Amino acid sequence: MRRCLAVLCLSALGSAGDAPATSPAQLVFATTDAKDFEKMGKPGKTDWLALFKEDGQPYQRYVESHPVRAQPGERLAFLPVGPFGPIQKGVFDKTVAFARIWFDLDVHVVEGQPLPRTGWHRQRAWGKQYETRYFLDHLLPNHMPKNTVCFFAVTIADLYPGPGWNFVFGEASLRQRVGVWSLARYFPQFLRLEPTPERMLQTLRRACQVVVHEAGHAFGLEHCIYFQCNMNGSNSLEETDRQPLRLCPVCLKKLQWNRGFDVLRRYDRLLAFYKKHGLQPEAQWTAARLQRIREK
Repeated sequence: MRRCLAVLCLSALGSAGDAPATSPAQLVFATTDAKDFEKMGKPGKTDWLALFKEDGQPYQRYVESHPVRAQPGERLAFLPVGPFGPIQKGVFDKTVAFARIWFDLDVHVVEGQPLPRTGWHRQRAWGKQYETRYFLDHLLPNHMPKNTVCFFAVTIADLYPGPGWNFVFGEASLRQRVGVWSLARYFPQFLRLEPTPERMLQTLRRACQVVVHEAGHAFGLEHCIYFQCNMNGSNSLEETDRQPLRLCPVCLKKLQWNRGFDVLRRYDRLLAFYKKHGLQPEAQWTAARLQRIREK
């Protein structure tokens, strides 16, 4: 992510496609102009790219990978797993609404399921921690509703992907169309902090980040190495908080090709969401980006 050269950033963009309502010139600008985006720099010692070397996924390689695409009538589906308190349920509901805007897809929340009573977990100092393979290989495939393009489990339980890992925020399968993420570490209570309004706003932002990041993987988007982007890999909450809640031109181009959404309408709806829920930095950036695109 942070080894990007200028020539790499430009070549990864490729040529732009069409959109239903946004003018061709506006679409080209939205998916090529990078003046509002920060290139990746050198990773810190514990950052994702310092530990996991990735080559990047240019636009054309994404198209040629034949990623999952929604067919007419298909929708996103979400499965709550384990107990959710009222505050936790409120955050979950908002992230589902955010995912609907992000991917321009109808969503469906199915009846919740309990966490496994035995197996598929290990005991940590702060409580039980559940293995992601349980969700990806067993729970989700057995409960996928009809007319579902991608199916995601959401839990307040802490997760880990296997031996040797401390924890993971979420995991998704590029081909199985399933994913799971945990909201546990996004709430201040996990670190025994007071749930102030500022911290709960940060919780919402983090939850929105993980839902669209993991769902992006299910739609075939790999980690972004070109710009600061919501599809960057993350190895800690500190690294996550440095990443923006938006797609860079490279990743926006991929998702727009996949979904065929109107870029301007999507930005308008994202702006309304950010304003409604008090995400002011995201609202300010989106409003400025909208103005620049409309000027074209």
